[in-house]
Amino acid sequence: MKLSKLTIRNFKGIKELEVNLENISIIIGPNNCSKSTVLQAIKQFGSKDKRLDNSNYYKYNTDNPVSFHATFTDITQEEAALRGIRASMHEETGTYIVRAIYRFGVDVARSSKKTGDPIHDLGDEGWDGRLGGGNNNSLFLNAFPDVLYIPAVKDANDEVKNSSDNVKMLSTLYKEIIQNISEYDEALEKTRELQRKINTHENEQINFFQQEVQSFLNEVTSASVNFQVNFKPLDDFISSSINAIFNYNGIETDINLQGSGVQRTFIVSMLKGYKKYNSRFNEEEIAARRPIILAIEEPELYLHPHIARVFKDTLYQLADDPLFQVIATSHSSNFIDLSKPNRTLIRFALNAEQDVYPHQVSSDVYGLPTEEQERFQALLKFNPHINEVFFAKRAILVEGDTEVVAFKHVGEMLVQAGLLTAENYHRTTVVNCAGKPTMYVILNVLNNFGIPYTVVHDCDLTELGKDNGRRSVSTLKQAITINYKLERLADERGNQKFVMQHTFEAEMPDTYEKGTSKSYAAYEYFKNKQLDELPLRLLNIIKAAYGIVLEVPMQHRIEELIQLYLAAKPEWTELKEASASWRTPVVDIQRVWVESALPQVAVDQEQCEDI
Repeated sequence: MKLSKLTIRNFKGIKELEVNLENISIIIGPNNCSKSTVLQAIKQFGSKDKRLDNSNYYKYNTDNPVSFHATFTDITQEEAALRGIRASMHEETGTYIVRAIYRFGVDVARSSKKTGDPIHDLGDEGWDGRLGGGNNNSLFLNAFPDVLYIPAVKDANDEVKNSSDNVKMLSTLYKEIIQNISEYDEALEKTRELQRKINTHENEQINFFQQEVQSFLNEVTSASVNFQVNFKPLDDFISSSINAIFNYNGIETDINLQGSGVQRTFIVSMLKGYKKYNSRFNEEEIAARRPIILAIEEPELYLHPHIARVFKDTLYQLADDPLFQVIATSHSSNFIDLSKPNRTLIRFALNAEQDVYPHQVSSDVYGLPTEEQERFQALLKFNPHINEVFFAKRAILVEGDTEVVAFKHVGEMLVQAGLLTAENYHRTTVVNCAGKPTMYVILNVLNNFGIPYTVVHDCDLTELGKDNGRRSVSTLKQAITINYKLERLADERGNQKFVMQHTFEAEMPDTYEKGTSKSYAAYEYFKNKQLDELPLRLLNIIKAAYGIVLEVPMQHRIEELIQLYLAAKPEWTELKEASASWRTPVVDIQRVWVESALPQVAVDQEQCEDI
């Protein structure tokens, strides 16, 4: 089964939060925005703790209970037959909806929802599923996924200590492997024989001590006492014997002597090895096993860039295994991969009340048509740096590398001139969208993440085509349509759109030499120029894109541009006819966000970092 929805209320820095989860879910956002709290909540949800101390309550207010709700889907037949689940599933949806409510000073109340609306509410209606297992619902806890929580510790050695949750989990995994080894049965029987001999001893000192205890007990009870040694050979064997020895050029060293990156990679490598062990030896039994949630903070910590990429691939491969689900927090764009199914990205920030607010969209690439999904996925593969846009305060979207060079270089000049702050410059990501069709997809994505942006593209309303032939009415209508669609998407959340008069090169002076490489030609042109030497229209577009308010706003709406072109060239009959016969198209806006006090996530990022 998979954890598909999680709701957290009044836990640490989270007042109320609901997130949808998939095979792998990456949570991003600035520091101190409660990303790690989500992982801690999942860990707490499946723990045996009956009560929480006041430090776990939102703003230390113990009047409101801490509560966790979860919806599990993809439940196998074997899981549905478990005692902690079979009498507790939601009758209408076939899902497993559970909650844990921690009222201060009172034992936790766990229950499941069997009927009614499958929402995560705090009422009583429908919450009558029998979890079983006594007051602490041990059957529920046994059915809840094992949570392997790997925090972003300052000392990576903490992750490989025998007392850590990680090694305890690995011990659990290895118990199963060891129990299937025939030699273990022989060792177990010999251990039991040794235990019998020890417990039937005639040691004078122990007998004396036992008689003294017995004589005192006889004053209040007739019961007898007998001290016995109770071996747990498997637990003792595992806890004392899992050591990873690394061999470098014939020199053996312990895991504790390895670098932090190696230690961290070792934890996930063990899980990957266990995955392959299962697929080879126990494939038929996997569905009946308790699933594992790998909750990992900042997997990029301590890792060399190459190893970080390998680590990322390992996590994503692990998440595709039915036994595993991965939930990670990250500050690295390299750990985001939305190019395949069953991935989700969640972006945290704080709203006006300083409460955590998520923006997320799932891996169906935001409900877009298949063709546009494929276009976006291809862009992610060929230009992985586009993931940086999810971490940006604001974004500038352009069509190609030439514009990226121009906007970045002129941006630096604006900083040097004191017209733009260095902070705003560095927190603005200029994205090469590889053309307007892909740009259309990215605008939908950014709208749903609430990331403010400026889109800049070629207008492409020209009399002549590349072959110097006159452009047809139908071609001009297509250009008008894509201009309009991009404009509508930008308007949807109050973002800006500017266009090059015809193309980027058309904005440049006659002295501009294109060269064989457009981007290099742009660099050569801008590197020796001062701001007052740049083409005014282009400079104003770049200023406005970085958020600098112009004295005279530019007219860049498509209907305004058409009128300007026709006023300049009244004999342009093809554009006249195209404009007259053009009809407003349907714009496929994938609106999955919820309007709130936080219209744009990035607006409050600075506030997150100050808390």
